[in-house]
Amino acid sequence: MVDLHQTEPGLPPDHPWLLLSRWGIAWRSALGAIVAGLCVVLVITLFGLLGDSPMPQTTLNLVWFGIPQLLVMIATAAVLGPWLRRFYPFGQALLFSGIALAAAFVLAILVEAANRLLDPSTGGVGVFLVLFFAGFPFFLTGAVGYGLAIWSVTPRGARVFWPLLAGVILLFAGCWIAARLTAASAIAWSP
Repeated sequence: MVDLHQTEPGLPPDHPWLLLSRWGIAWRSALGAIVAGLCVVLVITLFGLLGDSPMPQTTLNLVWFGIPQLLVMIATAAVLGPWLRRFYPFGQALLFSGIALAAAFVLAILVEAANRLLDPSTGGVGVFLVLFFAGFPFFLTGAVGYGLAIWSVTPRGARVFWPLLAGVILLFAGCWIAARLTAASAIAWSP
C-alpha cells in the first residue's frame, strides 16, 4: 500500500535518482516507457505471427498509439517527478502511472469535446473509447517504464538498461523492416 504521509524518504539519501532535475526524471521516464511500450508491441506482434492470421505490420503500427502516451508521461514526470521522489520506488511507479492515466483521460475528454464542437455530427466516442480499452496497458507501460527509469540511474541498472534499450529498438526496427519487405513482396507476387 502506498503511504501518502511518509516520514522518511523512500530511497537512500545517496541514491542517484534523488539528484536528478525534473528534466532528468522526464527523459529517463520517457526512455523507460519506450522500452516497456516497444516490448508490449513486440509481444503482441509475436503472438500475431504465431496465430492463424499473422499481420505483423498492423500490430507494429500500434507504436503510433504510444506517441501521445509518451508525451503525457513526459509531462507528468516533468511536473510531478520531484514530488514523487519522496515515495518508495514501487509507490512512485504506481502513483506516476495512475496520475498519467488520469491526465490522459482528461485530455481525451477535452479532445472529444473539441471534436464534437467542431463537428456535431460525430456520433462515436473515439479517443475516449480507445483510451478506455487501452487504459490498463497504458497503466502497466507507465509503471514499468518509471520503475526502469529509477533503476537506470544506478550503476548496475545502467549496465542493463542501455543495452536493453538498444536491443529493443533494434529488434523493433528489424521487425518493422521485415514486415515491410514481406508486405512489398506479397504485393509484387500477387496476380
